[in-house]
Amino acid sequence: EMASGPMGSSMGTGSSSGTMSDVLRIQIEKAELQNNLELIVSNRTAAEARFNALLNRRQDMKVAVPDSLQQLHFLIDDQAMTDSIMIANPMLSMLEAEANAYRAKAEMDKKMSYPMFGIGLQYSLVGKSNNSMVMDNMNGMDMVMPMFKISIPIFRKKYQAQQKESRHYRQASELKYENTLNQLQSEYQTVKQQLADASRKIALYQKQQELSLSTWQLIVREFSAGTTSLTDVIQVERQLLDYRLKKSEAIAEYNTRIAGIEKLVATSINE
Repeated sequence: EMASGPMGSSMGTGSSSGTMSDVLRIQIEKAELQNNLELIVSNRTAAEARFNALLNRRQDMKVAVPDSLQQLHFLIDDQAMTDSIMIANPMLSMLEAEANAYRAKAEMDKKMSYPMFGIGLQYSLVGKSNNSMVMDNMNGMDMVMPMFKISIPIFRKKYQAQQKESRHYRQASELKYENTLNQLQSEYQTVKQQLADASRKIALYQKQQELSLSTWQLIVREFSAGTTSLTDVIQVERQLLDYRLKKSEAIAEYNTRIAGIEKLVATSINE
């Protein structure tokens, strides 16, 4: 009778000592779980306070959190993602605008080194004069004079140096653009791999959760029949809860990786 285990023999014989030991084990487990629950609540309160501080809100404001996590739907298209990064990423847009600004400045400096020509008319108001030297037919007539102006830059080397400087700055911006684009594409590949890993984890933990649930249902019936111990029941139930937790963590990781891709393309891709 002892060969079947202490819990099995107590369930089979109806011994009160086995029943009391089960009750004590349950109380121990309950006390530990209650302590873990209080720790989780405390950590959540602190996390909500930090989150509210980031939003410049009162620290005691409640943060709405869903009861369960849902895996976001996302289809990976490498070409579309690469195009979106090149078009919408703000860092690349800034570097492109910077390069265009230096290109325009170099063109302006080039034109500033050219001779400048000006053509115009000068109109003068002339009043009547009592001077006898002035011809009567022109006395009091306004004057219109054609004007031609030419300006030759003396310090041409100054503008040439400015052109050279602008070209160097433009080339530096273009190199920064290429380097940043390569880094963003590399980061995208890393996030894509992490996304695939998280997806595999979700499928794995879902399968393990289903198997653990079947095992738990079976072992509960065995415990009721007195053929297994409470320790086995608790162990399987812990395993089931552990797989559920790991699945939720994998879903959270998956959704976080999608948010990382959205950061790269600077837009929401899951709406």
